[in-house]
Amino acid sequence: MIFINPDCFHIYRFPSMGMMYIASHLAARGRRVKYVDPNFDRNWCDTLDAEVDKHEWVGITANVLSIMPAMEMVKYVREKYPEKKIIMGGPYPAINREEILDEYADAVAFGEAETTCAELEAGTELKDIKGLAWRDNGAAHINEARPLHEDLDALAFPDWSMGHVDRYVIDHSKRNPVLPLLTSRGCPFNCIFCASDVTFGNRIRYRSIDNVTAEVEELVGKHGGREIHIWDDNFTLRRKRVMEFCEALMKLKLRGISFKVPAGIKPDIGDYEMFRAMKRAGFYSVCVAVETGDQEIMKKLGKKVRVDKVKDVVAAARRAGLLVNGFFMLGLPFDTEETMRRNIDHACALPLHEANFFITVPFPGTELYDIVREEGKFLFHNEQNLYEDGYLLGRATCEMPGFDAETVERMFKLANRRFYFRPLVIVALIFKRIYSPMHFFVMVRNAFRILFRGRKF
Repeated sequence: MIFINPDCFHIYRFPSMGMMYIASHLAARGRRVKYVDPNFDRNWCDTLDAEVDKHEWVGITANVLSIMPAMEMVKYVREKYPEKKIIMGGPYPAINREEILDEYADAVAFGEAETTCAELEAGTELKDIKGLAWRDNGAAHINEARPLHEDLDALAFPDWSMGHVDRYVIDHSKRNPVLPLLTSRGCPFNCIFCASDVTFGNRIRYRSIDNVTAEVEELVGKHGGREIHIWDDNFTLRRKRVMEFCEALMKLKLRGISFKVPAGIKPDIGDYEMFRAMKRAGFYSVCVAVETGDQEIMKKLGKKVRVDKVKDVVAAARRAGLLVNGFFMLGLPFDTEETMRRNIDHACALPLHEANFFITVPFPGTELYDIVREEGKFLFHNEQNLYEDGYLLGRATCEMPGFDAETVERMFKLANRRFYFRPLVIVALIFKRIYSPMHFFVMVRNAFRILFRGRKF
């Protein structure tokens, strides 16, 4: 199977960890595998031309961020290699299976797809492969879901030698190249704005500490990663496990290696001792998924967070020496201008170094999407544009009874300007964010974007 990670153009780029997991799983079973990534390989067309004849299936991944370039990639493959079969995976195709099968793919993998793709490559009848949707004579067939992997230690590590590790560079990271790591899969919560259960389910499963540290050694020693980003949905949910992991990392005695948690930890879990252990183990930054300072709205979101504990958790992380970034949502279906202003006040009252304010995006497949469809109004002309419009450009994606587009966009600009145009925040960022001339440039660039556009990205 040949895998293609669509070029996201100007959007935040990162290699596909899901594809690398599947590729390693196939390679361990003797299957021919190739990974093509236009995000990092300027000559990807030549790579594809040289490899495509050796494969029956072409795999293309997509989420709401990359669905537009993924669709363009499908058209490219269809036109140039019409005899090849296309299988799509990732959150967007998994949720919109019938739509994808109608126009773009011969099959869609949903859920954890390692075994699904292995059976597909082995020639198993499509109707007998769990976790697969497929097309036959124009008709869509949805097979039963595949059970989740219970023993995550049994999975092969992602083989980053298939990619372009030296090019995995993020301009705001402490060190480069950056490589991703999952120490667990799944989330036990049911937040109305999230569809992560489509891939990993809503039951959390953990890898053993020995298994995770073995992968850390491989990421650093074999693949040359200098910074590792942990993308668990709930990395700090079990305090004891975090402490054990940090102890294991310290025993590795890694030098010049940084760790970051960019995915957003639960904001009411954490204490000084835990965060201090993370700092000593090499962590320098953690993101906190605050979302809102209103307890009633938090309850409606399904996050099961005690808002009154958030300030202590943020303060503990900061006192431990970590760079602390908070996530906040504006334009939730329960919002009004007053509640958004209170949320901005809440963000400014927390001892954060940074804050990322997001205009709420109702992703397909979520309860939030259904609420907007029933009670509000979508503003995007095409679902595939919603993520770019809302997340990247700071545009409202919907209107609800409590606010219109102009209000939420005005609150978004106000939030960024109020948070960042404070002397103490600027001074703290200078000391915490600048590790090289590049970091200084990024800070100045963001300052101008906030000043003139009211947005950070």
